Amino acid sequence: MATVSAFAQVEFGARVGGAYSSLIQHVDGQVESGGHFGYGVFGLMETPIYKGLSFRPEVGFVNQGGSYYSQHLPEGMGAHNSYSYYSIQVPLNLVYTFYLSDVRLAIFLGPAFDFSLFGKMKTRGTDVSTDIDFGREEEPHLRTFDFGINLGMNVEYNRFVFAISNLAGLLDRRTVKREGESTLFQNNVTFSLGYIFRK
Repeated sequence: MATVSAFAQVEFGARVGGAYSSLIQHVDGQVESGGHFGYGVFGLMETPIYKGLSFRPEVGFVNQGGSYYSQHLPEGMGAHNSYSYYSIQVPLNLVYTFYLSDVRLAIFLGPAFDFSLFGKMKTRGTDVSTDIDFGREEEPHLRTFDFGINLGMNVEYNRFVFAISNLAGLLDRRTVKREGESTLFQNNVTFSLGYIFRK
């Protein structure tokens, strides 16, 4: 009976928004990040656990990317690569919700998985875009999988939701790393609007 009651309270929703994503690396002791403006479309399901705590898995189709330096040379970095690619993201969030009058405020945190599908890259100084062959162990391709932490908050009023979230990748996206080159991490900040299908 408790399982049936909990399932009856499951809520579904969808959100869409713009994102600023970046590929982050350390070059000569400094943090360098090259940005890319993209978007994301997500579906979500929220299941109550206890009082204000709930579990919210999501599945999203996102456009992300950024730029970074490669080919470490004695006189500096030899190539600047720009990326735009598409991925399936699966954040698994724990959500805590509290109320201010008829406004629902929530903060959420959880692990997130990223499976990259396809995209393009271009090296500065060339006019040619080439396909990214994810998983291929050759510069300048990227790894297929990423794992990260998703953190954010949302404000809901009358079933409409505005959310801000940051997904910080924890795995090195490089498939090849030469001596002197740094690790490379994907980071996304997303601003989105959504709707909760609640009775």
